Amino acid sequence: MNTREKISKLIEYSGGEVLDKRYVLKPGVMLISKTVNLIPTDISSLFNLTDDNKQLGELNARITFMNFNESREDYIEKIINKFKHHSILSNINLGFLIAGVKGETLLEFASSTANISRQTTSRTRSADDTLYVASDSDFELINEFLKIRNKYLENHPLTTNKDEIEKRNEFNLFTKAMCFTVSMNLADWIWYIDKKTTQDYEYEFQEICKRIKEIIKKDYPYIDFESDKNAYRKTKFKNE
Repeated sequence: MNTREKISKLIEYSGGEVLDKRYVLKPGVMLISKTVNLIPTDISSLFNLTDDNKQLGELNARITFMNFNESREDYIEKIINKFKHHSILSNINLGFLIAGVKGETLLEFASSTANISRQTTSRTRSADDTLYVASDSDFELINEFLKIRNKYLENHPLTTNKDEIEKRNEFNLFTKAMCFTVSMNLADWIWYIDKKTTQDYEYEFQEICKRIKEIIKKDYPYIDFESDKNAYRKTKFKNE
């Protein structure tokens, strides 16, 4: 299995779609890491903390407000959703794999508070044969570009010089499929997603943020996103 085939599998394993191991029809988005809860049972029992996905935030909240007697039912929900004290989630870190996106989407994440742990490099011979983010109408044009690129590669033979390898790989389309891993704490993810999905940002970037939000909501269903409320208000307004 060559590199392009492995990248295709990576995209598909993370929920994306690839055609002919060349064209990315849908990028992959997958949760790959999150903070492990190590709160001992003694402390959990002392404060009657809830399930694993709530314990860190709830312990932070009870230590902050010295409120140990209030019922645990909906306690953390009120702190997060009503009072907006998202800082109690700031030591919960979530990391995602984003596989098969355009360079513009990578740049949006790179220019933000997000921590890009690793991204596809151009300083490797493995990046010679790449995938492209494309729709049906793009296939023919991409194939025409590949003919041009092959002529360029013929004039720039492969060497072991890293700078020359990078120059070969830079002669490419900006729709070349990129992969990277990105992480933030949960408080920052909430702020980031609500901002990026309600303002005028690139469509692919917004779609990635929406898919990250859906993954977060599965693990942390007690969190209300303002962007969901805004979407509901817009739909309600249109229907009235």
